[in-house]
Amino acid sequence: MAKANNTNNSAIKFNVTFGTKGTDAMPANAAILLRNCRKRIDGELVEVTEFMAVTGVRRTKGDSIMLPLLALMVADAKVRNGFATEFGSVTVNGKKIDTKLVAKSTFTRWLSGESVYKTDSDGALSSELTVDDGMLLKHTALNVRKTSPLLTAEGDELTELLKLNAKAIAKQANLRSLIFKKAKSIFNAADGQADTDTQDAPETEA
Repeated sequence: MAKANNTNNSAIKFNVTFGTKGTDAMPANAAILLRNCRKRIDGELVEVTEFMAVTGVRRTKGDSIMLPLLALMVADAKVRNGFATEFGSVTVNGKKIDTKLVAKSTFTRWLSGESVYKTDSDGALSSELTVDDGMLLKHTALNVRKTSPLLTAEGDELTELLKLNAKAIAKQANLRSLIFKKAKSIFNAADGQADTDTQDAPETEA
């Protein structure tokens, strides 16, 4: 059975649900991350595909799919950083001791794939945003770093940064393709110019 975070308020649009694809129902209008793993079912080790669903997707546009996921990743990083600040060191007899205590993320492991899916109003997978070949989701801004301004921003600043970062991640997914397209355009322009404006230098005998 799918596990959801505790809430009984049906008015809340944002929710995080975990489950197994093909066994548990996926929620409607959610961003979906999948990961393959092995689980023991009835004493037998089998390959299954687990999902993490984050509801709150309003449109099929890439940034709309990314926004609830990014909100989760920012919250994850903020809370873990707060934990590290609170328990990261202790002072004993005037000496500061580093405790090495950190809170490990349980969400970043979901960024090891290359696609974010979206469910329709019936909970069926309907569209996806896939990063370019050679990239993974963890290579995008969905993997919130300690230096990200998202971690210190609050209020309107955080809202605007979230929206901008969601758009950036959607574009970042196809950045490699855009680079290839731009390189081809630059090369074709230069190559065509070389054909019309210059000639090969005549060979000279030694």
